Amino acid sequence: MDKEEFMSIGKAARLLGVTTQTIRRWQKAGKIDEVRSPTNRRLYSLREIQRIVGQPLSNRVVLYARVSSAKQKADGNLDRQVQRLQNYAQQQGYAVTRVFQEQASGINEKRKQLAQLLTLAEQRQIHRVLIEYPDRLARFGYRYLVRYLASYDVTIEVTQKTEPKSSQEELVRDLLTIVTVFSARLYGARSHEFRHQTQKLMETMKEGGNSGPCHQDDHPGHP
Repeated sequence: MDKEEFMSIGKAARLLGVTTQTIRRWQKAGKIDEVRSPTNRRLYSLREIQRIVGQPLSNRVVLYARVSSAKQKADGNLDRQVQRLQNYAQQQGYAVTRVFQEQASGINEKRKQLAQLLTLAEQRQIHRVLIEYPDRLARFGYRYLVRYLASYDVTIEVTQKTEPKSSQEELVRDLLTIVTVFSARLYGARSHEFRHQTQKLMETMKEGGNSGPCHQDDHPGHP
């Protein structure tokens, strides 16, 4: 028989989305059972938390959606991405507890919504994250994020089986950002060589991007 898992009142409150004072009131009213540790600390079993929630905690999910440009957001691509994730969650029988969505580059290390998601993971308030594709969470370093979140018992679930052949516009923009940053360091942001190299790169990447497929959300057959 598996050993039953117990947690502190603070962790129980975070999982249930209430304050510790509320937990104490529930206990006095007989709405939640508690046990006492040898040092007289209040402890709550995982089974009891799941009973109150009404389903396994693993079925409670958060969504993370992202687009790179303001144009994509204005065109409704971000809203449609969120809707597809919500539809998937409903099909799987998941309960969506929070939706994170933002317009930012996949290589931006200062995304506010992603930072909030990671904070909740560190506080062990979330258990599963739904994303459409790995590059929605991070353009580079995705596997590091998977491993980091796993250390807090958080699972990342990718909802789409096949990566679109698209995303080329976003990829071009992200690669241009990387090259621009490193070129500025190498040549100096105000130098003639920096401006020349950057302009040359932009022209080359635009020519290549015009011949490639469009982003999934921009495809005529995809809403």
